[in-house]
Amino acid sequence: MHEINPLVHGQLRLDARGPRNNFCTRRTGESRFSANPTASAKLMPIDSIKILGTPVACATYDSALEAVMALAREPRPTAVCPANTHILAEARHNPDFARVLAKFDLVLPDGMPVVWSLNRFEAGLSDRVYGPYFMRHTLRNTSRPWRHFFFGDTGECLAELRRVAVQLQPDIEIVGTISPPFRLLTEEDEASFAEVINRAAPDFVWVALPGVRMERWIIGNQARYKRGVFLAVGDAFTLLTGRRKFAPAWIQRRGLTWFFRLWAEPRRLGPRYLRYNFLFLSYLLWDGLRGRTRDETN
Repeated sequence: MHEINPLVHGQLRLDARGPRNNFCTRRTGESRFSANPTASAKLMPIDSIKILGTPVACATYDSALEAVMALAREPRPTAVCPANTHILAEARHNPDFARVLAKFDLVLPDGMPVVWSLNRFEAGLSDRVYGPYFMRHTLRNTSRPWRHFFFGDTGECLAELRRVAVQLQPDIEIVGTISPPFRLLTEEDEASFAEVINRAAPDFVWVALPGVRMERWIIGNQARYKRGVFLAVGDAFTLLTGRRKFAPAWIQRRGLTWFFRLWAEPRRLGPRYLRYNFLFLSYLLWDGLRGRTRDETN
């Protein structure tokens, strides 16, 4: 049985408009993030650069937060994916997954190798937008009336995540959680999830599912939902609750988080990292040899 913990709220209408390509940025010295989900703001677009064929936003934690706030105000479901080398290599190698990733409204640079690739085109970034840290940053800066929903992992993890979220932001509003069953989801499951989430009317739906199943689930089920920004944050629930340790900061800065995890779980992660790191570097080198410029990749 999957576990559901909803708090019911009013329903909102569905808007059939497609994804937009303009996102917003926050310049140093501007006002704090808006506390009103319905407030309008004058926002500047975030530039994006194609890495292995996928447009990746040249975003910081703050500009990404402004962007997801804008997406959460949309009267339609929207989607955000922090993408590392695995995600980008999979999209380049697998046309079917590339079509999935292309439907996301915003793709963020989740790994340092992705940042370095963007900086080859003068993106000027000093840090990645790492999914778990971005979730933590967003929770801290979205007190009521912003509304959050957690989807994924176990019931025990979700209960701990709720406590962590309240510690990060005492005035946070968590309108529900769902721990989906660890098996192939049925149509009955999906209809049940949609009913619960639509009734809860969250602004942010944080999704933590294994591998690329997460991105496929978000895009494959968008038509079931009325509104809210769905964020693919992978192992953020596990890391934020302390069930697994973050890599030390110096390892993260050097783009070696994958090595830290490989050291801890070599048998499970070795084949995956060998495959996708090789694919990412191979495609990156191939694009470089072909002389692709920023204009050609946009």
